[in-house]
Amino acid sequence: MESEIWASFQASRGANATLFIGIVIAIWVAARFASVLVEKDAPVLGRVLSSIFSLSVLLFGWNMTTNIMNQWTVHANALGGLGENASEIAKGFTATYGGEYATMPDPVGIAFLVSGFLIAFLPLWVKAKK
Repeated sequence: MESEIWASFQASRGANATLFIGIVIAIWVAARFASVLVEKDAPVLGRVLSSIFSLSVLLFGWNMTTNIMNQWTVHANALGGLGENASEIAKGFTATYGGEYATMPDPVGIAFLVSGFLIAFLPLWVKAKK
């Protein structure tokens, strides 16, 4: 049973990596949209739409990062359910990552997402000094 849990965990890691790459690309797209709008001196409606997009990228990334963290917790709790039949590695993994589900990303994830949002959002509304 333990090997099936580890196989499921390994399969989810590939999907998680793909999601993370998607988040990085979405942050880049939001920042690029903002850059173009600032260069073109876009009207307020364009800035508002880009701001909404930037906020949606932040919230999507927040949700996905939390889900990724919870996949680790789910697998750790499943390994913990094996009790004494679990290997030492599984017991260590359970001790490190098991427990309650996350409701938000860890501090590093929050810093990454918020800084990406600010990179895309602030240039739209704060004029650079020339």
